[in-house]
Amino acid sequence: MAHLAPGGRLAGVFAPLGTAFGDRVQFARDGSCAWWSYENHHAIVEMSADGSIEARFVAPPRTSAVRAYALTQAGCERMVDDMLAFFSGAREPRFTFVDAR
Repeated sequence: MAHLAPGGRLAGVFAPLGTAFGDRVQFARDGSCAWWSYENHHAIVEMSADGSIEARFVAPPRTSAVRAYALTQAGCERMVDDMLAFFSGAREPRFTFVDAR
């Protein structure tokens, strides 16, 4: 799994994560899965065959709040907005945590 910054046409969408958390937020990718981590919180994003993306937000000891996003500029912007709220601790009441193991 390579550690690298998101690239391509949506790179600007992810810029707020770097602005907010700097090099403390880590990114890794393996095939259709990507992980962002910040202070033991993780956003695990997987692209589906239907062109949508599913994000699991993991904050131990809870497993995750799962949301589906469209693989569009607007869908990715919404996902990044949710990631910013999640990593900054402003996730409740935006997120309903479920046992989604």
